[in-house]
Amino acid sequence: MATEKQFEANRLNAQKSTGPRTPEGRAAVRLNGVKHGLTAETIVLKGESQADFTNVLDSLEAEHDPVTPTEEALVVQLAMATWRLRRLYHAEAGFYSYKMKDTVDSRKEPKLNDAERMGYVAYLSTGTLDIFNRQEARLERSFYRALHELQRLRKERESNLASVLQTTPVGQVPDLPSSEINNIQQQPPDDAPTPTPAPENAT
Repeated sequence: MATEKQFEANRLNAQKSTGPRTPEGRAAVRLNGVKHGLTAETIVLKGESQADFTNVLDSLEAEHDPVTPTEEALVVQLAMATWRLRRLYHAEAGFYSYKMKDTVDSRKEPKLNDAERMGYVAYLSTGTLDIFNRQEARLERSFYRALHELQRLRKERESNLASVLQTTPVGQVPDLPSSEINNIQQQPPDDAPTPTPAPENAT
């Protein structure tokens, strides 16, 4: 059983953590667990590119700028659905390539051009192609559910923010998360004068 001194030593060690302390620092690493942790290991399969998955996640994070843990989870869902759809498209293309080569070896297969051969493969493989179609529809539903929920949360948060700002006395800092306050401070006031470009030197 740990003694009081051990508890105190653990507490002091925890205070020495080198993790990010500023909002900007925490934002920079908030999805690192997904990019480099268990989720990335399970979704990026052998033969796929970890860097490509990271790029997908980074681009969606930059587009939607998640603020809350729920928004971050939804961005991850968007990235995972996008990645799995991309994999499905590769799998479908690979299936067509394989079956088109396979039909060439058939003695009963008539003389066909590439477009006709692709149609012939589709005719012979309706069961497999149905599976591809169902998986595609399922992943698209997953993507758009996450997207719509993310948009709903963003709209709700912006509406709540507007309500708080309307009821906050002039000169008083609103009771908001630091990330929201930083966003407000970075935005110029509505009545701010438009900067006038400096005149060019006469020649």
